[in-house]
Amino acid sequence: MPKERRQEARIVAVRRSPARTIIACLCCLAAGLAIGYFYGRESSRATAPAGAPPAPLGSTPTFLQDEMALKSILGSNPNDYGTVVRLGNLYYDNGRFAEAVEWYGKALALDPRDPNVRTDRGTSYYNLNQPDAALAEFSKALEFSPGHAQTLYNMGVVYLHGKNDPGQARRVWEKLLATNPNYPDRAKVQEQIAALPVSPAEGSPAQDSRPAGVEDLLDRLRKQP
Repeated sequence: MPKERRQEARIVAVRRSPARTIIACLCCLAAGLAIGYFYGRESSRATAPAGAPPAPLGSTPTFLQDEMALKSILGSNPNDYGTVVRLGNLYYDNGRFAEAVEWYGKALALDPRDPNVRTDRGTSYYNLNQPDAALAEFSKALEFSPGHAQTLYNMGVVYLHGKNDPGQARRVWEKLLATNPNYPDRAKVQEQIAALPVSPAEGSPAQDSRPAGVEDLLDRLRKQP
């Protein structure tokens, strides 16, 4: 059974890299120390302040240490699901979205039913300016978890900003609110829905396309002997 994922799927339009607590590591090359080093750092993800600035793109010593630690673990256990996911997270958090897509894909090969990982993969595609690929991943995630809140929210964002389709964004966000009555950002989503432009097809009932006066003419014709 795959390891439980330790964080929720990311929001598509907001990419904040949580602050991390650096744990001293005397020798990152040793597999045992690498495991302790990275898991200690990973535990700080959920406690990062909401306004923490994004981390620099993946080329810093910290990033390289994390990458080496994770790949060291995978060197002895390439099918360690949790580690594969964390490597995808590392690439995502550092703006290396093509590599995030690759490693999330490897995780999904081990467990295709994880909606968080699939949503993160779709969000990575969106950040690579591939909205159709993003929507395809979101749709697959919803096959396994139809009311998955973060998938529905991200899908709405991609429809709105990636496909310029506010009608679809509205439908997806309305489904989000209907299937998740306790969604913590409910008020925010309601405001976003209210701000969406209304297309003629959504805003008014269907109109008879026949010219004015045609109905009267038809009535007179029916009444003639």
